[in-house]
Amino acid sequence: MTRHLGWKTKRIHHTLSNFERMYLYFLEWVDEVVDIREQFPLTPLESTQEISYQLGIKHANVDGVPVVMTTDFVITVKTPKGLIDIVRTVKPASKLTKRTLEIFEIESRFFIEQGVSWGIILGNNLPKNLISNIEWLHEGRYLDTRPGVDEELVDLIGNSLFLQITEDNCSTSIGKIYLRCDDKFGIEPGTSMFILKHMLAIKKWGTDMKVKIKESKPLQIFNLEEQQQFINRDIS
Repeated sequence: MTRHLGWKTKRIHHTLSNFERMYLYFLEWVDEVVDIREQFPLTPLESTQEISYQLGIKHANVDGVPVVMTTDFVITVKTPKGLIDIVRTVKPASKLTKRTLEIFEIESRFFIEQGVSWGIILGNNLPKNLISNIEWLHEGRYLDTRPGVDEELVDLIGNSLFLQITEDNCSTSIGKIYLRCDDKFGIEPGTSMFILKHMLAIKKWGTDMKVKIKESKPLQIFNLEEQQQFINRDIS
């Protein structure tokens, strides 16, 4: 089991597999996702028992005693028609055994009867570079996770950090650039890198998230906030 503080819910999320954890990071990044509930119980128990009876499938049990089933994720998504819930379960293709598919059939029927979209996410198909990048910058989402860093510090040196990396991004690794920045501004080692993670996490700065970020390599970034201002100006 892994635990981390959610960006959207600001509560601790618990995931039971590596693929669940990866999918949770993906959901954190998608702007349309506004709420995430993991290990969601299918209650009341009698409902899934009735479905399993109708399908002729043995219900989930422990030592022969039926137990409340759970699904990996109930996700609240913002759409043009308002908020809707969808349900997704995450499994690698190699784990889709006959028994697993039987349990999924009960699970899918439970949600379909409630008019809720249900589906399987194949863990092997998840965008690995994107998720690796989200995991790398995840700690930077909230400034209070880094002692000595606050909005005032970000405002004071943020522009200088941005200019430094955009000027040197062709040949110099981001690790070296930000070590120089730490020294230049007289701040704790690693602080400049943390601010980079923060600005990417809150989407004021952007980069090609399909390319894996490596501190030993150069990084191309752009100002998303300014980009959006230009878009809004053109629309108006």
